[in-house]
Amino acid sequence: MLLSTMIAIAGIFVATLFFLKRPERADRVATQFAGAHRVLLNKYYVDELYNAVIVQPIKKVSSGLLWRGVDAGVIDGTVNAVGLVVRGWSAVLRRLQTGSVRAYAMSFFMGVVTILGYYLWR
Repeated sequence: MLLSTMIAIAGIFVATLFFLKRPERADRVATQFAGAHRVLLNKYYVDELYNAVIVQPIKKVSSGLLWRGVDAGVIDGTVNAVGLVVRGWSAVLRRLQTGSVRAYAMSFFMGVVTILGYYLWR
């Protein structure tokens, strides 16, 4: 624990010396070791790698397959199909629902005759 603390204090001292007291030395070291400076400045390119390997493929799969395929195709297609079926059957049932008691009584009578005929002929 003492060694880690001493290394941290030495790092703080070097950083203070380089960046606060003599910033021209930091610029000179940055130009002298330009490749290492660029890698460290871009944080070892971890964010760019993560974006290219993880984020972008997930975005492509999510927008292409899940959103357009599953959500828009399957889910919205099912909801729209149910709406079309209900609309079609309502057009058929609207013709049967006339409001005439005589028509309802006749339909009831025909239904009873059909059921009785089925059981008698069986």
